Amino acid sequence: MLAIGPGLCLTHVVWARDREREPVGNLLLYLLLGGVSILPAVLLEIPLAGILHPEDRALRSVLLPFWVLFGVAWVEEGSKRLLLLARGRRDAHLDEPFDWVVYAVAVALGFATVENLLYVLQQGAGVGVLRAFTAVPAHALDGTLMGFRLARAARASGAEALRQRRLALWEPTLWHAAYDLPLFALDGLGSGGPVLLVLWLVVLLLQWRICVARMCTLLREQRHATPPVLALDELVRRVRHAPRAW
Repeated sequence: MLAIGPGLCLTHVVWARDREREPVGNLLLYLLLGGVSILPAVLLEIPLAGILHPEDRALRSVLLPFWVLFGVAWVEEGSKRLLLLARGRRDAHLDEPFDWVVYAVAVALGFATVENLLYVLQQGAGVGVLRAFTAVPAHALDGTLMGFRLARAARASGAEALRQRRLALWEPTLWHAAYDLPLFALDGLGSGGPVLLVLWLVVLLLQWRICVARMCTLLREQRHATPPVLALDELVRRVRHAPRAW
């Protein structure tokens, strides 16, 4: 439950925010597809590891940013997007822009749940507690960015729709890489660890802030009530735009 619970809870939070809630069976299908998407990711990571993650430690440190970007983030986000679109393009339930966020987050959390389960089984409950507040929500944030861009693509046409679909891959990929790179760099680092941890935390909080704004935008466009978890952001926005008495 420690491994599976965080993904299910976050999926419920996003699903519950939809004006017309998606069928639970359909939502579970996307979670399952997210779990399956770990297979093509692993199959692609293995050959890329031989190129971008060599045994030589010096060469590995030089290639580390490329490995994190292309061998980890691009592969994982691409696998999620592939399975999401394979089902989403034929899904009659995808009839509102916010639905793309719901299902993209479900796919991302399906992937994160399988990954989390493997980590907890291998490294124990302590890792599960830590990842419940870091890695699993980070996957949900990546799914939010992907879903937002696909929602924009669904309402666009021509070159703009193509641009949004490309951003649906590259935006979460870049954020995923920015999240992973400081953690990968900590491996065997003699100094600079606290700086990297602060940088990692800044990336996580900044991505959270952006995703909150994106979700509020879609909720306002569909005239949803602002959910409690996003209410602070909405209050700050209103205060900033309120007329000054003086």
